[in-house]
Amino acid sequence: MTRSALLLLGAAALALPIALPPAAWAQANGGGRALAPGVKVEVAPAPGSGSAPAAGKVDETALRYYARIGDVERLEAEIARLRALDPGWEPPKDLFAPQATTPGVDESPFWSLVSAGKVAEARAAVAEQRRKTPSWQPSAKLLQELDVAEGAGRIRQASDTKRWQEVIDAAAAQPEAVACNRLDNAWRLAEAYAELKQADRAFDTYKTIVTSCPKAKERRDTIFKASRYLSPERLRELTALGATSNPATGEDYSTVRTAEAELETGRLLERLGNARPGTLSESDRMRVEGIVREKQDADGAVALGWYFQKQKKYAEAQSWFAQANGWTPSDKAAEGLVLAYNGLGEKARAREAAAPWKGRSGRVDQALKAVDPPRGAGGTGGGRAVPQGPSPLDQALARHDFAGCLSIIRSTIASSGPTSALMQQRGWCLLELKRPSEAEAAFVEAQALAAREPAAKEPAGGSRKPPSAGVPAAATRAQENAYGQAIARLTTGDVAGLTRDLPRANLTPAQKAEIRAALIATEANRALEDKRYNDALRLLDARRELEPEPRNLGILRGWALYNLMRYDEAYRQFKTIDDRLSTEESREGLSTAWKTIYHDW
Repeated sequence: MTRSALLLLGAAALALPIALPPAAWAQANGGGRALAPGVKVEVAPAPGSGSAPAAGKVDETALRYYARIGDVERLEAEIARLRALDPGWEPPKDLFAPQATTPGVDESPFWSLVSAGKVAEARAAVAEQRRKTPSWQPSAKLLQELDVAEGAGRIRQASDTKRWQEVIDAAAAQPEAVACNRLDNAWRLAEAYAELKQADRAFDTYKTIVTSCPKAKERRDTIFKASRYLSPERLRELTALGATSNPATGEDYSTVRTAEAELETGRLLERLGNARPGTLSESDRMRVEGIVREKQDADGAVALGWYFQKQKKYAEAQSWFAQANGWTPSDKAAEGLVLAYNGLGEKARAREAAAPWKGRSGRVDQALKAVDPPRGAGGTGGGRAVPQGPSPLDQALARHDFAGCLSIIRSTIASSGPTSALMQQRGWCLLELKRPSEAEAAFVEAQALAAREPAAKEPAGGSRKPPSAGVPAAATRAQENAYGQAIARLTTGDVAGLTRDLPRANLTPAQKAEIRAALIATEANRALEDKRYNDALRLLDARRELEPEPRNLGILRGWALYNLMRYDEAYRQFKTIDDRLSTEESREGLSTAWKTIYHDW
């Protein structure tokens, strides 16, 4: 479930069902006048409406409860709902006045439980009150809201466990649970249709949302949700409807168009990364270049560099790698610069680009082998004379071809037998292919082989870690094997065992610091999941003393701040990340924090 969906849990406002025509749905969910704390509500009768409606004509129980607790959003939705039922009805003049105690049972505790999402507890409390006071009957509105909340819970539970038909059945049984004020459930219904390959019904559900829910953010977020399931053509159709249909006063629907543009950018960058020479059109490439320059996106610039590098257009590749390094210096950009300069025959400049990272980054050290190939770099350890120059294994690693790496190692072992260097390299390539259990076994075997091999068996060029490996050059073969095993154990989730064994592990200080930082990050994630938000921040602060905080942990920090109700700090955290590179998760955090700040104002 998304974090924005968590905010919708316990929403008790009743809205008309999603099955209604768009006009009626909009009226139910956004037709009321805007309200905000501190703004006086105009409650004079509408012209021509005559006297106030007779007492009991509409049920104002929920309305008064929302007014008493200051829940503006649900108060607004309830006013819109009651007006839809009776166009002549107006909010009572004493809506915000203290209410005199009336005989009977106070329903406020039941409503509080419903609002907190404790539906089962609310139902039990109602039953207990009826047992104590047999003459009392709960209000029809309370009973109806309990039914809707239970229906919404069934939708969420079925969706979380991927029981898609049950999602559809639950929504059909309680259509009010999938209205605009419970938008997450409506998204889940569309997802269920899509997962069951009922594409037209999924599209129709998304269409109802973007043409009926009045808020631009709701429509924009729906476009992002729908992008997982709709073709680009249908998504463009949905965007056009969301940007123009049933506009509400004060809403800026240009953000709906922006969502489509951001999604298209993401698709182009993905195509760029996978493109073969000549498969990306000139216009698409120029669009990507313009977007990357506008956002000063270092990762996008690196992607463009590799796009040109694969086509052996080394000058263009060098330009983009240099641009990325200028915006955000990194070993990824430095690796690209080394290889691009080498392609241009400028070996001195390649070494200069590598200098800040030499011995600190496995990917840069690997790239340098293309500039100054080690002698005997075949990796067999057999002591045979090997011509100077990059071996097939070096070339595969330079291309990030890790499947090819395994194939070459398999062939070499078949012809010459295994060596510790080959098995270690096999471990790194298996890690890159997300096969950590096999990788751990490869590092263990490499360690055993190293113990039996004489020192002379060590290849002159050392091991060929893949470009993502960060093992310092000063690490011994044994330390590299221990480091590889630790990374594999981290990937498989052996956090407790690795934490226990880390002090005794044969690792360099830098390697231990890196593993410790990864373990702290794992614990911070667990603390957030357990709702120990102060612990999550404490762990993130400790980790930041070891290494700079990456983007994903920055997002985690934002949610920890948000859940501690430090909304302004959370907003600034999400905005800093979103300004650097806007993604669905950063936009969600930013908009959720902003929405909360606005409603708390």
